[in-house]
Amino acid sequence: MIRFGPWSTTLGLAAGFGALVSVLLLAAPGNRVANRLLAALLGVVVLRLMPYFLGFAGFYDVHPWLSFAPFDLGLATGPLLYLYVRRLVTPGLPARWWRHFLPASVMLVYTLCAFALPLARKHWWNDVVHERWVDPLESAASIVSLAAYLVASVRFKRRYQAWLEANVSDREMHHQSWFATVLLSLGLWWGVTVGFEFMDRFLMRLNHHDRFPQYVFFSAIIVVLGLEGWRQAGHRFPQWSVRAEPPPLMMASDRDWSEAAVDWAERIRAGAWWREPGLSLSEVAHRLGTNETYASRAFNQGLGRNFNAVINAMRVEAVQARLASGEKKPMLEIALEEGFASKSSFNRVFREHTGQSPTSWRTAHFKENPINPRVETT
Repeated sequence: MIRFGPWSTTLGLAAGFGALVSVLLLAAPGNRVANRLLAALLGVVVLRLMPYFLGFAGFYDVHPWLSFAPFDLGLATGPLLYLYVRRLVTPGLPARWWRHFLPASVMLVYTLCAFALPLARKHWWNDVVHERWVDPLESAASIVSLAAYLVASVRFKRRYQAWLEANVSDREMHHQSWFATVLLSLGLWWGVTVGFEFMDRFLMRLNHHDRFPQYVFFSAIIVVLGLEGWRQAGHRFPQWSVRAEPPPLMMASDRDWSEAAVDWAERIRAGAWWREPGLSLSEVAHRLGTNETYASRAFNQGLGRNFNAVINAMRVEAVQARLASGEKKPMLEIALEEGFASKSSFNRVFREHTGQSPTSWRTAHFKENPINPRVETT
């Protein structure tokens, strides 16, 4: 008899929520490819719950032919995670991206073939072959695969963070908390899976009732990924071209980068481009009629600072000049007008460039003409 008790209902609600968010992500207008990858990732983890949701509700007792239904696509979890992280911040998927799904495809074909067997043959295959050989190998392969893709995703995130700090003037606008949430959630998923598999293989055989806490934990991960994934669905991260444009050989070593950097910095000052929040190296290079490789090399070698530091230095200087002129506006309002995206980014950058907080600097330089505390905001 099919009966929905508290255990099956708990897992069913989590699975239903994850499935709903997956459908919504497929129709989300922004970040189309990345959101579809996230929808597929959520779909895979939702499917992982289905055998236990159906088992606790009694479906397998009533419909034994459901054995070998293709619910476990664990070998696709790691590739979907890695490709989602990459596609969120790059213009396209890596070349031959489909190769990442070959192991999952092989496992899916095997499962579908086993699912199509007559019921008696299916039971024999499960007892004699699947549980002894295939299931342990598939479980180990899924664990190793997810671990490898987690490491690759963390490394990619670090590379992107380094690029972001050097090429985008206000990195606070594109905080990395969502990346951390995704990676931490799948890392915990991996850790819990390893723990229960170790218990099952080496300490004691676990039945589906023993594994209920594992799938309650998975349900919580699905809810977190669904809520945060939908909240971040429309956020547009600065796009990083992983394949940097190589400079022409004849100009790679002979050019006077100091002269070019000074000239380009003056053009940025003349156009007051620093006042634009989120100004990026690619946008500046386009306006200067050059490419990102040249612009980055000019600022780093010619001025000894990366693009981010150059732009923020101009913003700090502009704020200092307006304060020196006796302007009585609140400091935060001045900072926002000069291109800073937030109070936190202004305070951090100002301290990096002056060694003092904005309030301390203002007090030290205007002792004879103290500022009205009512206009001091930082």
